[in-house]
Parts: sequence; structure tokens; C-alpha cells
Amino acid sequence: MNTRKSWLIAVFALVFLFIGISFLPTPVYLFAAFLAFAIGNAASKSGMGAAQPAMPAMSAAPLQPPTTTRVELPERPMPDSIPANLKCPSCGASVKPTDKVCAFCGSTLQPVLDLPEPAKLGGLAIGGSVRVVHPKKGELTFRVRGRLLFTELWQASHGPNVPWTPTGNYFAGFALEPAGYLLNWQDRFYIMDERRSLTDMDINRDFAPYARQFAQSNQTARVEFSYSGARWQMVDIGRFAIEFEDGEGSHLHKGAIGRFIHAGSGDGQALVIDDFQSGGSGGQDTLWRGFLIKETDIKI
Repeated sequence: MNTRKSWLIAVFALVFLFIGISFLPTPVYLFAAFLAFAIGNAASKSGMGAAQPAMPAMSAAPLQPPTTTRVELPERPMPDSIPANLKCPSCGASVKPTDKVCAFCGSTLQPVLDLPEPAKLGGLAIGGSVRVVHPKKGELTFRVRGRLLFTELWQASHGPNVPWTPTGNYFAGFALEPAGYLLNWQDRFYIMDERRSLTDMDINRDFAPYARQFAQSNQTARVEFSYSGARWQMVDIGRFAIEFEDGEGSHLHKGAIGRFIHAGSGDGQALVIDDFQSGGSGGQDTLWRGFLIKETDIKI
């Protein structure tokens, strides 16, 4: 018996009992009352068993952000103060705290700051000039305003609790005037013309999915994506720390720890994305756009 019919019969029985109480014999009236009660009870149970509107599902708790990557860097003794006007003991020419050779007379120096030499461009000094053959603008002359020393990082094995440590490879980046950025990483050299600040949202939307796909293939897959009106291919991903900065004009600072994404296009354009670890590690998430060049395009 469906619910609607059960309720109609129950109502009819109650009306009949209300009218019949004055003329029905007591046994008949009691039987009719029992029948009306049974029908009403069945209708009530049927209604309770009917499908009810589903309650809206509660949204799941947001995923917690990944923990800060643990990095272990070697302790390097730093002097309490560095003289501002260091001189070569042989010729009196001005030298920098990191100089191991006097650029003027060639004498060997004992540097105040004993830092590792970068793999390339170690002879490029702040205040000096560098000529670069730009793929679009021809040969340009820049003045070096600042320098960054990058440490490449790696994990001995994959895992959230395995620290990132230096590989022993060091690379350099240079802030240039007129505005530009010269970077060496492994066997690649970049001259960058355009700098843009990024947010975590920008990186997660525009680059992270493709970097993740590239990482899952152990950096062997051809991973392409579109960005800012061009088609790009993933070239390299990894992690780094900035061990030292000197000079001026750089947007990054000593102690900054992050990951990088390098991508290229078919016409020689390049993207370099620096995504820094949260917690005030010394860097602003940044995108550089420029060109891949050859080592022979750089003349010190």
C-alpha cells in the first residue's frame, strides 16, 4: 500500500468512527478503531522510509602546505667586519674581499672571504665590463653591478626527511647595467632582458604542473606548455641556495633557498623561474625572460 492511499483510508476511517460513535455497536466500533490505528501506523512508517533530500556534503579540510625543505649548507667562517678599501699589497690597486688574484698586477692574494670559485665566469668582477653578443640586439657592453654565487643542491635519496645538500657545483649570476642579468648554470648561459615578480599562485598555475610532470619522467620527457604568447619546453629543474652576494642591483640575497625552472623556445628564447622557500629565505619569486647564448658570446 502506498503512502498516499494509506493516509486517505486512515482519514476516512477516522471520519467514519467520529460519525459512527453514536450508532455503531461497541464491538464493531472497537474493531473499526483498531483498523484505523493500524492503517495510520503503516502510513507513518512508510513516510519515514521514503527518500529524504540529501544533506549537502561538508567540504574536506584544506590540504596542509608542504613542510619547508630542509637544507644543510657547510659552515663558512665570516669575518666580523670587512674593510671597505682593500688594497693589493704589491701594487696598491683596489681589490675585493673575494679576490684571489690582483686584476691589475696579477699578484696572488689571500682573500678575506674564502669562497669556492664558480664553474664559469669566475674572472668577471664587479665594476668591470663585459661584452655580450645578444641574439637580437647584437654586441652590447655592460657594467657589472652585482654578483650572486649559487650552490647546486641535491638529495642522496628521495624522501621528505632527506636533507638537500650541496653537490659541490657553484654557478654565478650577475646584475648588469644597463638593466640585465647574466647567468651561468651548468653548460648553459643566459642573457636576460625582462624581470617579473611572481606569486605562489602564478607558479602553481603556470609552471608547477609541468615541472611535476618533468620530474616524474626523471627529466627525460618532452614537456611543453604555453606562457605569455609563446610555446615553451622544460629544460631543467632543481634546487639551489645563494651562498654569497656582493655589489648592488640584485633582487636576491645571501641565504635564499629555492627551486628553479628553466625552459626554452624553438627560437632561442629562455625562461628562468626562481621559486623561493617560504619563511623569509631571502628571495622574491621571480621570472626572467631573455635568451640562451653560447659561452663564446661572452667576452670579459
